[in-house]
Amino acid sequence: MRIDVRVTEQERDFLTTQAIQRGIPRQELLRARVLSEANQPAPVPPIKPVHYSKGRASIDRAIAAVNRRYDIPRAQVESLICTVICALNEKG
Repeated sequence: MRIDVRVTEQERDFLTTQAIQRGIPRQELLRARVLSEANQPAPVPPIKPVHYSKGRASIDRAIAAVNRRYDIPRAQVESLICTVICALNEKG
């Protein structure tokens, strides 16, 4: 089956950005949003903090910076930093 989808350049760029953040090709993102086997919208993979932060290294640097200033266990700091990264990047 073939479906033609017409989008503006701005919409295409937005879809490309969303696909990159999720670590999937744009075609797969569109396929997940438009069709699935049961003719129902397929779930689109969620964006993870590591996608927003462009890699694990920046999350680790943020954790190290917090650990230098405060005596908080790494597991608690990591979940807090990941929550903040996602909240800052939400479009609501």
